[in-house]
Amino acid sequence: MSKELIYRIEGLGDLRTKMEAVWAMVCRGIQAGAVEVVVRRPGRELGQNAKFHAMIADIHHQAFRGYSFDGVKAVLVNQFALEMEEQGTPLKNPGERVWDWKTKEPVYVRPTTTKFRKAEAGQFIEFLGATGAELGVEWSEPAQAVYDEYREAA
Repeated sequence: MSKELIYRIEGLGDLRTKMEAVWAMVCRGIQAGAVEVVVRRPGRELGQNAKFHAMIADIHHQAFRGYSFDGVKAVLVNQFALEMEEQGTPLKNPGERVWDWKTKEPVYVRPTTTKFRKAEAGQFIEFLGATGAELGVEWSEPAQAVYDEYREAA
C-alpha cells in the first residue's frame, strides 16, 4: 500500500466505534499487502510555527530591520540551539558543519524549526520572549498573545 492512512484518536469517548474504524482501515489496507500499525503521540502542532514567526517578525522589525527575516530567524535559531547545548539539553535535530571541498571552509547548516519537537518549539517561544525583552522589543498583539499563552502553560 503506497498511501499512508492516519486515524487520529482523541479521548476515550466512544472508544469501541473508534477502534472499529481503525479495524476497517487496516482491513482495507491489507488487501494491497502487508500493513504496519504504529501507535504514537501526535507531534507538535504546526500552529506553533505561526506563533513563533509572529515573535520573530517583531524582533526583526524592531531590532534588526537591516537584515532579512530569514537571516534574523537563522541567527535566533542558532542562538537557541547553542543555549540548549550549554544547558545540557541539545536539540534532537541539531545543526551541523559540513566541509565545502571547493572553498575549503566549513558551511553551517542551522537546525530547522520544522524538526523541533513540541517541547523544543515551546522552549524556543520562551527563548524568543527573553531575547525580545533583552532587545527592548515591544510585542505586537499577535506576538504578545503567543508569549502569554506559553507563559500560562508553563
